[in-house]
Amino acid sequence: MIRNIAASAVFLLGLSFAGSAAATGSLERGQELAVRECSACHAIRDEGVSPNPAAPPLRDLGTRYPIDALKESFVKGLAVGHPGMPSFMLDQDDVTDLLTYLRSLDPCGKPSSDQAAMAKCFAPMKD
Repeated sequence: MIRNIAASAVFLLGLSFAGSAAATGSLERGQELAVRECSACHAIRDEGVSPNPAAPPLRDLGTRYPIDALKESFVKGLAVGHPGMPSFMLDQDDVTDLLTYLRSLDPCGKPSSDQAAMAKCFAPMKD
């Protein structure tokens, strides 16, 4: 019986690691997608302004939406956003990669001694 419990625990642990690995995309591919699909309108780096003033910098998306909540919109085809934003669809792997890149831009996910910046991380999301 103990052997069955141990085997089950190892199996479940393996599944959790497999699930985690599947959810982690390629940062490099995500950045390439951002350059190709988003950079004409959005600032896609840690700093800089968006070419289209109505398009928020990608680094600010985490203050507007939970990043993981964007997954469904990207898979179904994003048809909302700033005025003039094109509708586009990405496959599951592209979405995972893009979300990985967006998470890398999130200043709240990085250590900082800047108290003002950290206060923004815990402020309510913008409309």
